[in-house]
Amino acid sequence: MPATAPTIAVLTALPLEYRAVRDHLPATETHVHPYFGTRAEVGRLPGTPWQIALLELGEGTLTAATLTERVMTWFAPQAVLFVGVAGALKADIALGDVVVATKVYAIHGGKETPDGFLDRPLTWPAPHHLDSAARQALRGVPHIHFKPIAAGDVVLSDADSPLAHRIREHYNDAVAIEMEGSGVAHAAHLAGSAGALIIRGISDRADASKAQADARGSQHYAAERAADAAIAVLRELEPRETAPPTRTPDRPEPAGGPAHVPVPTASTVLPPRPLGFTGRAADLHRLLTHLDPTADGPATARPLLISALTGMGGIGKTALAIEAAHQARAKGWFPGGTLFVDLRGYDDHPVTSDQAVLALLDALGIRGPDLPRTTARQYDTYQVHLAERRARTLLVLDNASDPPQFLRLLPGSGHHRVLITSRDRPDSLPLHIVDLETLPEDESTALVTTALSNDPHDDRPTREPQALRELTVLCGHLPLALQIAAAMLRRRRSRGIATLVADIKKVGDALAVLDNGSRGTDQYGRSLALRPVLETSYRRLPADQARLLRLLALAPGTDTGTEAAAALAGLDEDAAVGVLEDLAAACLVTAVRPKRDARKGKAGKGAAGKGEAGNGEVRWRLHDLVRAFGVGVAAGDPGLREEGEAARERLLGFYWRWADTADDWLHWLPGRPEPVRFGDRAQALAWLDGERAGLVGAVQWAGEERYARRAAGLALCLAEYLRCRRYFSDGIAIARTAGDAARRAGDRLGEAAAWTKLGSVLREAGRAEEAVEAHTRARDLFRAAGDHLREATAWNNLGNALRKAGRSGEAVEAHTHARDLFRTAGDRHREAIAWNNLGLTLQDTDRAEEAAEAYGRALEIHREFEDWYKVGQTLRNLALSHERAGRLSEAGSYYLLASDAFDRADADTEGAMTRDRAREFGQPPMPPPHPMPPFQH
Repeated sequence: MPATAPTIAVLTALPLEYRAVRDHLPATETHVHPYFGTRAEVGRLPGTPWQIALLELGEGTLTAATLTERVMTWFAPQAVLFVGVAGALKADIALGDVVVATKVYAIHGGKETPDGFLDRPLTWPAPHHLDSAARQALRGVPHIHFKPIAAGDVVLSDADSPLAHRIREHYNDAVAIEMEGSGVAHAAHLAGSAGALIIRGISDRADASKAQADARGSQHYAAERAADAAIAVLRELEPRETAPPTRTPDRPEPAGGPAHVPVPTASTVLPPRPLGFTGRAADLHRLLTHLDPTADGPATARPLLISALTGMGGIGKTALAIEAAHQARAKGWFPGGTLFVDLRGYDDHPVTSDQAVLALLDALGIRGPDLPRTTARQYDTYQVHLAERRARTLLVLDNASDPPQFLRLLPGSGHHRVLITSRDRPDSLPLHIVDLETLPEDESTALVTTALSNDPHDDRPTREPQALRELTVLCGHLPLALQIAAAMLRRRRSRGIATLVADIKKVGDALAVLDNGSRGTDQYGRSLALRPVLETSYRRLPADQARLLRLLALAPGTDTGTEAAAALAGLDEDAAVGVLEDLAAACLVTAVRPKRDARKGKAGKGAAGKGEAGNGEVRWRLHDLVRAFGVGVAAGDPGLREEGEAARERLLGFYWRWADTADDWLHWLPGRPEPVRFGDRAQALAWLDGERAGLVGAVQWAGEERYARRAAGLALCLAEYLRCRRYFSDGIAIARTAGDAARRAGDRLGEAAAWTKLGSVLREAGRAEEAVEAHTRARDLFRAAGDHLREATAWNNLGNALRKAGRSGEAVEAHTHARDLFRTAGDRHREAIAWNNLGLTLQDTDRAEEAAEAYGRALEIHREFEDWYKVGQTLRNLALSHERAGRLSEAGSYYLLASDAFDRADADTEGAMTRDRAREFGQPPMPPPHPMPPFQH
């Protein structure tokens, strides 16, 4: 359908509802779906910018969902209004009133058990922009209600039936009930940002009087009232020029803080060159001309040269960018290499500029203690690093949706080059823009022919030129669709191209490439028909491959490790690899091998222990369109939804087990038994680094009751890792998620543990006052639960936070409380830790003698337990105390004693450092012989 004006889809279930809306459109023309024959009337609503696509869906939730999805891909509307009649559930809702649904309950999901029917409610709130327009349009209009409604496939005509009782018990704020709204709302929700508003006129009461009301003609009056309200809303609603922009620091955060999402990664290694890259010669030449540094002319200051590849989703922007980057590197234009990051601009939660700069700094080797704590300083460090990087570098920013995503990532001078890909033209900026259109027919057929040319016996393109041309049309001349089709033809080499064409036509419903609220059609107004290829590809998969594709679409993060994929599917690793390789051969999954990183340990000693050629290093990535397809398949089938939920439980269990062991390594001290699964601490960190995006994403599942316990447990296991890697925003987010889950479950000890983790990461992030509040909450919860031992630990943590906040007097009291509680509980080891912290705090308040006494008590107990590492730490604190007081000889002696204690603990690094400090103060180079002399002060 030509996109001559912004479109609203108005849907009805019954003919009388349809006629009530149709009466407001003076002229319409009929449009027929090219595959299904579905009919819609399209016309302009006078006095508004809107083009209305009006359809009658018929009755029932499933029909409504199916046809709504079809409407979304057919017309790409900016919003959907579902208009019709409903039955009242409340006595104060009169016949003829109109209810605008603030949310829609799907009332029939649940599980029948011996204890009765257990509801599994699904709810879709009204989109804010539609709800706001409706409230403005209908403000002051009598008998209009903004209330929730219920929707299900059973007509309710008995106020005393079990269903009526269940609605009153579990959906008690619903004021009306109907049969299609949940299907429309669900389909619109899955389709992207358009959203659906449900407007219902009350035609009867959902009781035994329904038939009488219908016989009196109440449906006609209610339908007209609902149509009038819908038209008023449309007159108030204004078209949106673009999709909602990515949130930037200048825009307010939503209530409750930002949604936390999996973190991005950046790489100094380009993705592999696209296999079988065909066509695009003119575009490639234009792009390379912009990237060519020899075209700079005189060595004078030049503006930053930025090239942007723009075009619809699936058009091949990323492939062209990668090909151009490889060719430019081969020409020697960028001796400084490349930086590549996927900004995922069209995901539900795009990568923010703040997240991207962290990923880029990590790729540049700036991490851990070198990473600045504040966002402003991180940008400063990034810009300084690029400014001092004399070797010219190419920065590739893939999948940007909005200039605020990348503006602060641009280098400050014209020395380097930048290549951006986006579905939207950044016309507000003076960039070199290369617009990509769909491939011409000859290039489309050449792409498929090239993909089949590896088999010299495959002459199907020559034998079936007409079928090949028809296949490219069905694929919309989109490179991604053509590549998937070619892979299918390679698999079915014994069958002709015409059979694939016939299969695609038989399947029908096209999956348009929707760019999350941007234009869903090409310049000719045609929807991007990818679903025929994906649907046919999926249906031809063996059961094991189809199952793993669906499950992999549910995995958090942009890619998934082999072990995690195996856990999702409940397979052993070798079996999972075989299925994944089959999916990769079908171009539905991509195998990626991350760049090696010295901080992640040797590649041959990963968690799986499979050696350098093992599977542990390979990760598996779904294209966003394939992922969306897989999620949609599972969402439409209750059995497949349960399959997916069980898979997520398995993945959470896998993540929790491995993260727990990795966390044990992070807390391990020399001389203690080594944890299992990883060879050493470096390998544990390597696994956590590789899985970080998935781990952090999986924690967010704690918001769903089924996964709350495991996801919260996983969050606690990640706290120390995120703290030591200085991923403070991740650490704060997952601690809050774990705390919320524990609070909902009534698990006060779990909630207290989450507050403890939150306090620790807030303290490390320099947010000391917030850390004080968090540790105070933890202390109060432990005290209320009667857990005095953990209350003592909370007091100790609180003391550390107070000390960090400069509240040393209160910190002394907190550490004293902790010491006394540990002593009462008989935990001598933790009592010693409290003594040591008390000494540090007393030292800050210039109470040197008391500090020395506290250190002495700590030493006495640590020696009693032969905890030589803690002995070394305490002696080092004593040395620092004497050093600050100017007693340098005594400081040297204590440093020497500390080095001896560290040596006993096999802590070689700490031993060497304290020995070096001892030498600075004139102590002999070797420690005194054992046994260590008694402590004196």
